[in-house]
Amino acid sequence: MVRFSIMDFFNNNQHIAFDGLTQIYDRETIVCYANHLIMANRPFSMALIDVDNFKYINDNYGHIAGDKIICEVSERLKKQIGENGVVGRFGGDEFIAIMPDLINYDEVWQACHKILVNMSEVEITDFNGLYVTVTIGLARFPENAMNYEKLLETADKALYRGKTKGRNCFIIYLPEKHANIVLKTEKDKQLTSMYLHSIVFSNLTKTDNLTEGIKNLFDFISAYYMIDHICIQSEGNGSEIGKLYFEKIHQLSKTKIFKPMSLELIRSNMNSSIEMFYLNDLKQLVRSNQIEFYNLLCDQKITSTCCVNITYQNTRYGMLRADMTGVAGSNRIWQYGDMDILLTTAKTIALILHYTGKSLSDF
Repeated sequence: MVRFSIMDFFNNNQHIAFDGLTQIYDRETIVCYANHLIMANRPFSMALIDVDNFKYINDNYGHIAGDKIICEVSERLKKQIGENGVVGRFGGDEFIAIMPDLINYDEVWQACHKILVNMSEVEITDFNGLYVTVTIGLARFPENAMNYEKLLETADKALYRGKTKGRNCFIIYLPEKHANIVLKTEKDKQLTSMYLHSIVFSNLTKTDNLTEGIKNLFDFISAYYMIDHICIQSEGNGSEIGKLYFEKIHQLSKTKIFKPMSLELIRSNMNSSIEMFYLNDLKQLVRSNQIEFYNLLCDQKITSTCCVNITYQNTRYGMLRADMTGVAGSNRIWQYGDMDILLTTAKTIALILHYTGKSLSDF
């Protein structure tokens, strides 16, 4: 029944158009279809699907890789949704799926879970070690809204909650949980970024006591981003591994004891241009046969990590570590904004150490 209704609409509508890059339906076509179902008073689910950390991927792998990812994601979504609905490109790295007659919560949950699992298990063709995840926000007609504009807003609130939760997840809109979410405008996002950067510089420069400044900043970062463990690990001496300084362990961390790790092991995986390494899923280490690194993280119950070199010119002072703990499958997906603040923090500390002539051993 669903199959023929969908095909009837798309076969008989003269305004059907396709996205130039992916060749799936464009935004206007999908919106037209959603309004067609609303006018017919036919129940359906609408999902907004956002590629996690796409800007960071684009910046580090290039726009050709970005286009490749967008095309592969669109193909996977088409395959997953199949005859149960249609998928279109909403714009940039965001997609929209319409699934007629799929409104039962348990069935919607299963559909979203299937998309999430299958999207994250496939390696991007031609880019070894690159696995892409998505965040999904879903709303249902007529349960959540009676017109397209309101339905889009509720789906967007669910998507926003998924992003703040850590990404690589799906959120089904429930009014009792998500109605009070206030969506940020682009101006709000820019102001938030400015505010967070000012917090970094303020804490590190408002006092001559760098120890106090770093501790206060780490307290803020831990609370604001809910990071389980943040610290600075010093450089080792020969075969000796460096020490952990300025440790801040979140009260919700699954472990309270963290150990220094081989910085060279981490650096062998770093992006050399920005001197950062982030890991969203330990399975990536298993796939690349880095069993030693994998075991070091498992020993501390670390499920995902982000590390930044604290360097200025040719001098290495250590490494900023931000670790998340938990059980398998509960890994955090690092967001571009998280990593931006960690990068700014590490480089600012390096700059201060250089101009004060100090090292971590002075603290």
